[in-house]
Amino acid sequence: MQTSDIITDKITYTQEEAISASLKYFNGDDLAARVWLNKYALKDSIGNIFEKTPDDMHRRIAVKLPVSN
Repeated sequence: MQTSDIITDKITYTQEEAISASLKYFNGDDLAARVWLNKYALKDSIGNIFEKTPDDMHRRIAVKLPVSN
């Protein structure tokens, strides 16, 4: 499954929704929230935002990590 397959059926968020939610995550740190949104949040080539908070990003990364015994 490619990333494009995963993205097409996901919910998108507005920039305002993502900033507001990530501000709560970062305890009101506006710079941290904006840097996270601009650099690390999953977006497509036209700017649709697919992650609302860093927790969403952590979940996305965690499912891709290999499980060791």
